Amino acid sequence: MPPPTVTGVRYARHPAFDRVVVDFAGARTGYAVKFVPRLVQDGSGAVVKIKGGAYLQVTLFPAYAHDDAGRPTWKGPREVAAKLPNVTHVVKTGDFEGVVGVGLVLKHKAGFRVSEQSSPTRLVIDVAH
Repeated sequence: MPPPTVTGVRYARHPAFDRVVVDFAGARTGYAVKFVPRLVQDGSGAVVKIKGGAYLQVTLFPAYAHDDAGRPTWKGPREVAAKLPNVTHVVKTGDFEGVVGVGLVLKHKAGFRVSEQSSPTRLVIDVAH
């Protein structure tokens, strides 16, 4: 079975938390979500220069964010200002060697939960305000 492809990332405010959803085409994949001291671009190691109070790194493996011709399947800019109560930015941190990175820039460190959903396949990250 081929690894899933990231088709987009969306976000929204809810009464007590901010929700970030990573959409996939294909099956579920492995993932890790953890706080990091800063966000870095996969492959180059360049630091993402967006000021935040905390950084949450979402790593998807195996996964791709491009098609067989190398065209991005996750359209849009590398950095998006989310302007939510806690999540200020969503950043593409990588699509390198079967690993896709999504960085969340937060105003402050807060509790979070992760859930897998299907029909369509997606990973949901809820970050407390």
